[in-house]
Amino acid sequence: MAESGNERERPGLAPRARPEIHRKVKKLLRRLALPQSARVLDVPLGPGAMAEQLRRDGFSAWGADLDLAQSEGLHPSIRRERADLNGPLPFPDQFFDLVLSLEGIEHLENPFQFIREIARVCRPGGYLILSTPNICNLEERLNFLARGTFYRYIPAREFAERGSGFDHQNLMTWVEIRQLLDWNGFSTLGLFRDKIKWKQLVFLGPLGFFLWAFGRLQSRQRREKYCWGETESGPVLFGGSTLIVLAKKEAKRAQ
Repeated sequence: MAESGNERERPGLAPRARPEIHRKVKKLLRRLALPQSARVLDVPLGPGAMAEQLRRDGFSAWGADLDLAQSEGLHPSIRRERADLNGPLPFPDQFFDLVLSLEGIEHLENPFQFIREIARVCRPGGYLILSTPNICNLEERLNFLARGTFYRYIPAREFAERGSGFDHQNLMTWVEIRQLLDWNGFSTLGLFRDKIKWKQLVFLGPLGFFLWAFGRLQSRQRREKYCWGETESGPVLFGGSTLIVLAKKEAKRAQ
């Protein structure tokens, strides 16, 4: 993983990720009320801003990333492991009480393997907080209609020069993310936005109301088939730039 949304929170250092993502995640951490002895994994670690926050909050903080040079200088109690996030994570089964993955999954060649590994290292009853660009909000839906793609074309030359993970290689819709979580034993507790995009609400509000009303006219079977209740929700349809997911690992997977 060559790049991450996390940044070391030091005065004078410009953050890579939008600060509102970290603010929302901190609120969710307070909501979970985990014991201070809880083991928490930050993956990808990046420079380690979130891991450092976890340490200051009293958690046992761990991090994994392909590039550990960017996190040199973190407090020694934060245990760092080098790992290609497209493959196995170097941790035992059911080891963590919480896994944080902020702005990472869209950079990976193999998001399916990544979520499988997160599920493996997360204990039953543990939690996952995942953030990724929201390509299902009204603005991005219109962009797709105009461009026919959610993101730019990455030529082979640029990929060869910069390597895997430098850019958004796998932007995912909420339905795709929900499938991955469900297949790996996670139930969704809540969807959250990083911020409210007021211009989107003002200028695209009528379109959003039309889509919401259209969804309400669909049959129950069709709404369930396309997860309409979630894709037309405020955090998704009227969401900000980032979708934040709170999920819980089921103690026993339903058969």
